[in-house]
Amino acid sequence: MSKDANLNSAHVHYLEADLVRLAREAHRCELDNGDQPQRPSLSAADEADVQTFLDEMLLCFPVLGVSVFEKPASSVPKKDLLYLKAKDCDCRGYESADGFVVLKGSRARVHEVPSLHAYLTDLRATLVANGVLEQDGATYVLTQDYEFRSPSSASAAMEGRTSNGRVEWHDKDGRTLKEQQEFGAGPTADADQP
Repeated sequence: MSKDANLNSAHVHYLEADLVRLAREAHRCELDNGDQPQRPSLSAADEADVQTFLDEMLLCFPVLGVSVFEKPASSVPKKDLLYLKAKDCDCRGYESADGFVVLKGSRARVHEVPSLHAYLTDLRATLVANGVLEQDGATYVLTQDYEFRSPSSASAAMEGRTSNGRVEWHDKDGRTLKEQQEFGAGPTADADQP
């Protein structure tokens, strides 16, 4: 809805085309629409207005908890990288504000254990169907950075088994994410105390 009621159907179709494209590129949801809507032709002024409207929508969505249009940030300081190494699994990632990002090129186990939770089986199937996980020999390879809801869902999806991400993800010195979180949340040095 526009404050000036100046959005017409061409503007809405333009917004739809861009939102579908952004959702498809982010791979964070399943799209029922298999087609990519085409942008209608707009004047340069209308296109600028609609693009401004879209930019404002994209600013509001995270506040509303809608993150399906966002790709995870691709740069992370090397000191913050965490590693997951297991059978047929070699991953790099980092904790993010909304969950846990596993980096492009990480390798995941193809076979899942039968006791894997159904939602993780479905998630892995969706990642394969969307081309986010592609089979490369005996493993899957992650084709883009992908943000999971938690460190545990990231480790479980990559290992094909239930796992506690807080103890599975380690830094380069072998310290677990749990140890990092507890260390970071612990009391600071008492040097400033009287």
